[in-house]
Amino acid sequence: MSWLRYIVLSGILLILPITVYSQYFGKNKPFYRTFDFQLVETPHFQIYHYFEDDSVVNQLAAMTERWYRFHQQIFLDTFITRSPIIFYDNHADFQQTTAIMSHIGVGVGGVTEGLKNRVVMPMGFTWQQTNHVLGHELVHAFQFNNLTSGNGTGLSSIQNIPLWMIEGMAEYLSIGSVDAQTAIWMRDALMRNSFPTLEQMTASPRYSPYRFGQAFWAYVSYKYGEQYILRLFRATARQGYRQALRDVLFVTPEDFSADWERTLRNHLLENVNDSTYNIIGNRLITRQNAGRYNLSPSVSPDGKYIIFLSEKDIYGLDLFLADAVTGDIIKKVFSSTRHSEIDALNFLETAGTWSPDNRHIAFVAYSKGRSVLVIYDVERLRVIREISPECVSAISYPAWSPDGSSIVFSGQTGLQSDLFLLNLESGSCRNLTSNNWAGIQPAWAPDGKTIWFSTDEPSRWQTSRTGGFYNIAELSIETGETFVHFTFDGARNLNPVPVPDGRHVVFLSNRDGRRNLYAFEIETGFLRQITDYPTGITGMTELSPAMGFGGNSLYYNLLWGGEFQIIKTTFDNLWSLSRPISDRQKDNHAARLVPYSANLSLVEQNLLNMSPSYKPPVEVAQSRLRRQFQLDYIGNMGVGVATGRFGTGMAGSVEALFSDMLGRNLLYTAVSINGRIHDFGGQLAYMNQSRRLRLGGSFSHIPFRTGYYTYENGDPDLNDRGELVFYNRRIFEDKLAAFSNWPLNRYRRIEAGVAYAFYTYRTERISSPSFYYPAYSAAGERVESPPSFGVGTFDLAFVSDNSRFGITSPVDGHRFRVQAEQYFNDMNYRGFLFDYRKYWFVRPNSFALRVYHYGRYGQDADDNRFYRLFLGYPWLIRGYNTSASYSSETVEGQSISFNQLAGSRLLLGNFEWRLPFSGPMDFAMVRSGLFVSEMALFMDGGISWDETSAPVFSLTSNSDENRIPVMSTGVTFRFNIFGVMVLETYYAVPFFQQRFHRGEIGFNLMPGF
Repeated sequence: MSWLRYIVLSGILLILPITVYSQYFGKNKPFYRTFDFQLVETPHFQIYHYFEDDSVVNQLAAMTERWYRFHQQIFLDTFITRSPIIFYDNHADFQQTTAIMSHIGVGVGGVTEGLKNRVVMPMGFTWQQTNHVLGHELVHAFQFNNLTSGNGTGLSSIQNIPLWMIEGMAEYLSIGSVDAQTAIWMRDALMRNSFPTLEQMTASPRYSPYRFGQAFWAYVSYKYGEQYILRLFRATARQGYRQALRDVLFVTPEDFSADWERTLRNHLLENVNDSTYNIIGNRLITRQNAGRYNLSPSVSPDGKYIIFLSEKDIYGLDLFLADAVTGDIIKKVFSSTRHSEIDALNFLETAGTWSPDNRHIAFVAYSKGRSVLVIYDVERLRVIREISPECVSAISYPAWSPDGSSIVFSGQTGLQSDLFLLNLESGSCRNLTSNNWAGIQPAWAPDGKTIWFSTDEPSRWQTSRTGGFYNIAELSIETGETFVHFTFDGARNLNPVPVPDGRHVVFLSNRDGRRNLYAFEIETGFLRQITDYPTGITGMTELSPAMGFGGNSLYYNLLWGGEFQIIKTTFDNLWSLSRPISDRQKDNHAARLVPYSANLSLVEQNLLNMSPSYKPPVEVAQSRLRRQFQLDYIGNMGVGVATGRFGTGMAGSVEALFSDMLGRNLLYTAVSINGRIHDFGGQLAYMNQSRRLRLGGSFSHIPFRTGYYTYENGDPDLNDRGELVFYNRRIFEDKLAAFSNWPLNRYRRIEAGVAYAFYTYRTERISSPSFYYPAYSAAGERVESPPSFGVGTFDLAFVSDNSRFGITSPVDGHRFRVQAEQYFNDMNYRGFLFDYRKYWFVRPNSFALRVYHYGRYGQDADDNRFYRLFLGYPWLIRGYNTSASYSSETVEGQSISFNQLAGSRLLLGNFEWRLPFSGPMDFAMVRSGLFVSEMALFMDGGISWDETSAPVFSLTSNSDENRIPVMSTGVTFRFNIFGVMVLETYYAVPFFQQRFHRGEIGFNLMPGF
């Protein structure tokens, strides 16, 4: 769960295999609209956009060239060709990108892909967000460019570089070594005596590669100098970080880790307040009654209930309702497995806002390609209304008015955001602010006449005008006037919340290098510091709301012990412990990730002078959009022969995927030759993704090989078996297909396809083979083969999948597929598939149920030119994959025949009780940082039949014409092999003919059903 490691602001996709959107199961890449992209070029970049405002494009061009100049000074590198950047207007649009084939999660703020060196990202709600993500992603562009420009490295060398080194460099070069948000994480780890070594950072997902990686590079620059950044990066790409540290910095990883921790401990814990503190209030929501990450508390106006985000159920963030007095969890309010009509919950900005009558909440989600405001009935667990305001492209930070008639929210407009007021009765919205400054985190005053919010607009008394600050502002509903208050100069003053007394506003600030709570007296402007935590009050991101009032109590998020806890207290209690603040200047000492140095590094100099108002002149030229296919992926599919129970088939050896820059047109090729020229196979496929209805076509030539031994020309009277002969048969399939995919939303889709395949044969007779392999590969005398035939198919399917994947298998939600097929021409029959899977998660276990039927019906349903369906495959019913259970071809005594397991129709059911067996999770039976596995107790059962036999409701049978159920039970272990594949080993005890039989050990290479 990457969102637990850090506020995910970027991702890297170096080499991505093709994602087939018409896969059997799996969620859809949402796609609801077509974007009219344009292309402009700057000296070093190609910028793809669809913005109507040229000033936005010009500002983005200036930002990219400024970051290029900054990063080029560190990498000492230039782009030979212009690097492409694809901008999306908002995150809902970004999730629909076709440039990146994988799913884009809510927490992903940008992606850099290696082969084309593309940056793909959306605009943020503030200039600072957009600027930081852009700077971060362009570091990755420089990293990829450096790896491919010689120096004995290539893109594959990136596997030698740990993630914390890659992402940490991007964070350090885009933020620097002064970062209060990262400093509180470092201080928290030091206080718990759990500061990681480099080895632990590499092996454990608990340590954010962004936070700890940023601190690592800050320390390298501080102790050794910035000139070692590039040297260490290149050396690591060639030989790994352990040897690179020895060769470049002349230090072992163990000594480096010890020196780094010692330096940070002396620096970040130098004061008593940095290492000891008391929590003000009561721990209401903690790991004991919820999860490790309990975020964005929102309390009902009457103070009885609290909703919050939590990964209590481990595999995702959900909305929970709890008693605001005791902290007892009442129920899960919202989950994607319960509400498939919503594509995703926007968990970064807010958990929700309550209606004044305490019955409804409003929260931000993504639905049908838009950022929407969801009105939700807490008692009935129903979506009452979805509102998608036309006045903005995206919304966040909703706040319900005290009179219940309207909701104020932050609406995204270009590079910035403004405040908008939504009338709930009419659905209309109007601007409350309209300027070049961001307006975020609005909160109503108790009387409903004033809105308090955060903005990056400077106060008139402010002296620090460089980027990186936020101020507290006040908006009058009656006059529409905005006043920016002077709180702490140059600090990030966020999350203003009016106190119910109407005389104070509390807010969060990093003015002392931490993240503490302050009170602002409205009438006098006096400031008081309320908390003095060495870590801080913070949400999932720095801009996530972290506190709120309910009744007379204040609820806030506290980072403590590597967890996010929700603390409950009263304002009176906080006020009694507060102290006045007269110095309004920001002190960065505690925010530094390394001790202070009088000599500013090059990175610090560049970042210090960065300001949104400064726009260096950049030459921007309009260019024509061209469709040029470039390589996205190349891989080896394997060389050799794939064997199965009913024959042998060839797998391809090399595959490649090409696409245009926007990913709208995909071209897939695969070729293989295995043995003789007859065994050449290949496939060519094309898919158009420019519309919601995705269309594609393919042509393939695939050879399949089978063979068998027999004796010929024998004389039974002389007891002469005759000559041993091997017949080598090749079946050639030439297939032309067209397919389509219509995603209804993220979880449901309709698939359709039509194809025509022509089958021809080549049979060779090999006399007196000495042993199998030469016979199989040798040339022989060509003999008569079965006649050629052609088969056409049409298929239509409906798929639904909102499941959540656990360690090695789904753990919550459902999967459902129903499919109809029609075969025509030389073979005429219908196929029908029904596959329903349901999962129940009961922490930490899960229960899984599958009901599956596939059948061929019609004239040629039992034609022997098609393979028979086999019930005993281990992915259907375990325990029947060997012939131990069916040693004869007919039913005898207590045995069953092979025919009992084969037919043209299958019906089966599976049930599993899944338990996390080993892994780093706290709920695993065996804790391990290396082996991640799942144990399951299972029961399988099914029956097969055809036109000549019938299923019977009996546990015994003496005839192949009466098909009886076969069952098995046992235990299985599934191992997650480094996130690449799942290996299953099981012990199954078959049950048939009214008794258990000898158990069987088997293997599977696939996730659980």
